[in-house]
Amino acid sequence: MRACDSEAMSDQHMRRTPRVPLEIKVEYKRFNAFIADYTRDISTGGLFVRTYSPLPPGTEAMFTLVIPKVAAPIILRGVVKRVVTGAESSKEPGMGIELLFDDDRESAALKVVIDALMIDHLGEALFRRLVEVQKNSEG
Repeated sequence: MRACDSEAMSDQHMRRTPRVPLEIKVEYKRFNAFIADYTRDISTGGLFVRTYSPLPPGTEAMFTLVIPKVAAPIILRGVVKRVVTGAESSKEPGMGIELLFDDDRESAALKVVIDALMIDHLGEALFRRLVEVQKNSEG
């Protein structure tokens, strides 16, 4: 896992949950093949996967995150919400994934992991500030 550029933070005001620009290995199935790509950013609500061969919008799939310092891979269900192709813009190609949870316990467990990653990447003070800004924008 390594820190990525800050492009992910530029769309922060459009997000329901703060994202942190982190490169994490993500595995998923495309047709009959297993694919390994990397995230550009991640939050408790979704992630952006860098890829030149995205799944079509509306596709539901299982995504496996391989996170250093976490004993076992994290398997998440998600749906492709948007696709960015290299031809469309100067932005990096890939797909935006909205994470789907069966219950609040699943999302709370992921929140613990994502918060720890954000604190590790941003530092405690910046993380707390980002959470406070998010709370203020919701209310």
